[in-house]
Formats: sequence, C-alpha cells, structure tokens
Amino acid sequence: MRRNPRLLILAALAATTLAGALAITLPAAAGGSSALAIRPGSTLWLTGTSTLHDYEAKASQLEVTFACDPARWPAERTGADAIEALIRAQGVSTIDVIVAVTGLKSHKEGLDKNMYKALLAEKHPEIRFHVASYEVGAADSAGLPIAARGTLTVAGVERQITITAHALREGEAIRLRAEVPLLMTDYGIKPPKMMMGAIKTGDRVVVHFDLVIAVAEAPPAPASASGTE
Repeated sequence: MRRNPRLLILAALAATTLAGALAITLPAAAGGSSALAIRPGSTLWLTGTSTLHDYEAKASQLEVTFACDPARWPAERTGADAIEALIRAQGVSTIDVIVAVTGLKSHKEGLDKNMYKALLAEKHPEIRFHVASYEVGAADSAGLPIAARGTLTVAGVERQITITAHALREGEAIRLRAEVPLLMTDYGIKPPKMMMGAIKTGDRVVVHFDLVIAVAEAPPAPASASGTE
C-alpha cells in the first residue's frame, strides 16, 4: 500500500490549536462579519506510509474563511441549531482553506525536509482548498453527511475533488470530521525518498480533519423581506 499528502480541507473546511499553537485566522465574510468560526480543539493532519514505518504530519498553521449568506441566517435560532439550519439552507456560500506547507510537522526533521521539497514549498508555499458548493444528505449513525465539491491546489496543480464529511452536534457547536484519501502523483509530486532511496514513502496519503465550528460573536443580520431596514 502507498500513501500521500493532500488536503484539504476543508472543508472542507477548517482551523485548529495544535500541539500548543495553531494559528487560526478568520477573515470577514463578504457583506459583513463571518457568521461562523473555528474553535480551539480543531485539528488537521495527514497520515501516510513508508517502507520503514507509517508517519503522521500535523498542521500548525491553518487559515479558514467562511462566506455566509446573511439572508439565510436563521435569526430565531442559536448555537448548533443555527449552524445546522444555515448549512441545510445552503447558507454557507464558500469556504476557503489554506495550509502552510512548512507548517506540516511530523517531528522527524529528515522526513519534513523531504516532504517540503516534494511539495515544492519554496515555489508553492501553500496548499489551498476552495469549496464552491455542497449537498447535505439524510442524517445517519455517523451524523449529518455533507458532500463538498471544490478545487484543491497542491504544488501549483489544481484538481476538482469531492469530499464527504460528517457533522455532529457538540454542545453549542458542530464538529465536522472527515478522512480524505489522495495520491501525490495526481498532483505531479514524486513520493519522497530518504537515505539515497533506501526508504520510500507511499504515493497515497489520507488527510484527516476534526473541526469544531461555532457561531461567531457577531453573525450577520438577515435581510428583511423587502431588502430594506
């Protein structure tokens, strides 16, 4: 079996406080403040294999932007009720996820250096996932399934992908989880090698995310029926 590193996600999407310090950036959504925000406790990581052992790399730098439609914001609901209602109403217009390549850390210096080189970190320092549309399915034992379609950009190569995540309520927040298998070679990346080729990583990687999404402090006010105040 082979494995490889790839996003996203978002979005998926997402953010997280990882190993003590994950940078979370939440820019304003179009037309007002962002209605949703990622909370501490969120994580994003990738797993893969090599001829020596399996490995894991966690994201320590992650930026997530939600654009929400104020007209679809459920003013009569709060917390997880509001988030679920917004998602079901297709009220999340877009999600943009940015992962800094050099923010991926396996805590194995040699592996990280080879990973950054393979991902062309100097020329393409970010992995990006832009979610342009999604569909919500019927709730099952794993939660509320969400199929998100968008563009994943890795090492300068863009591909259209669909990821399936599951949303679960957790207090006043929604927890979004997914596992996304990807192939490095689909993005023109040669799986890293170490020790003059004696150790080889697999082509296939799995991106995992576990995101805690909450209502921002100042969600956008819904538009009135007439479109005026």
